[in-house]
Amino acid sequence: IQAQCGKDKAKRLGKHMEVMNKVYRRMFRPDKDGAKRQVIKLFKDRKAYLKYGAPPSSAAYYSRGDREMVCYDTGKWSDEETITAPITGKASALQKRLSRLGDLMKMDLLGCAAHEGWHQYFSWYTVSLTAPLPSWINEGMGDYFYTAAPKEVRGRKIPAQLGRLNDGRLMVLKAAVRQGRFIPVEKLIAMPKSEFYANAGVCYAEGWAFCQFLLHSGNKKYMKIIPNFVRYVRNDSNYEDVRVRAFKGIDLEKLEGEFKAWIDALPTPGDEEKKKGEKKKAKGAKGE
Repeated sequence: IQAQCGKDKAKRLGKHMEVMNKVYRRMFRPDKDGAKRQVIKLFKDRKAYLKYGAPPSSAAYYSRGDREMVCYDTGKWSDEETITAPITGKASALQKRLSRLGDLMKMDLLGCAAHEGWHQYFSWYTVSLTAPLPSWINEGMGDYFYTAAPKEVRGRKIPAQLGRLNDGRLMVLKAAVRQGRFIPVEKLIAMPKSEFYANAGVCYAEGWAFCQFLLHSGNKKYMKIIPNFVRYVRNDSNYEDVRVRAFKGIDLEKLEGEFKAWIDALPTPGDEEKKKGEKKKAKGAKGE
């Protein structure tokens, strides 16, 4: 860890990435022994991060050519309790929702590092030095690992855990479904990188959700798709062949229907607070 933020933050980031490295290895076991030290640069703020040459739209990135992961202190670390700025006076429902939205949109440093750490791990894991994974699984799994960052709930620390919902992505995806911008699964898994990034907001959200669905659907056939895809692509960069092998015997139309039903059943971020407010309002009106 090369950090501008002092030893304490460098150690916290390093400790988290050692945990995540074990998570990556447990999920995608390498067929080679040993490990290689990986470089992570932690800049003190966004200004220093951009000055280094980072992509302006990013909060962290992995450079395959330089073999280094680069990030900056966003001010949000999920290994500590999140402190929301107090709202003076009686907070309205809108203020509360805007405050929650602001927190959702603020990038968590450890989450970003876990996302980019996945790219870094795959770069070491794969034999091929050509192109990375297809974008739906490459970025989808990055966002899947983003939420594995440790949390602190009521003073109790919860370690890295897979399968937590990515509220920010879910909110975008639900809006895309409502607006008719959902991308058919067959198109998503065959989408070229340029097209994926041209519609990054929806594609990242759907890529994350699709990976989450496959791994936690409870359907044993679906649960094997991602581990098999990564295992096949390690030695075969013909993505069309890999895709056919990984999805062999899967009815994509049926899978898409189940995927959309799963999305629809997930609670929209903020709905719980909204319902509580409505119940409180109804109770008050009843009392009057």
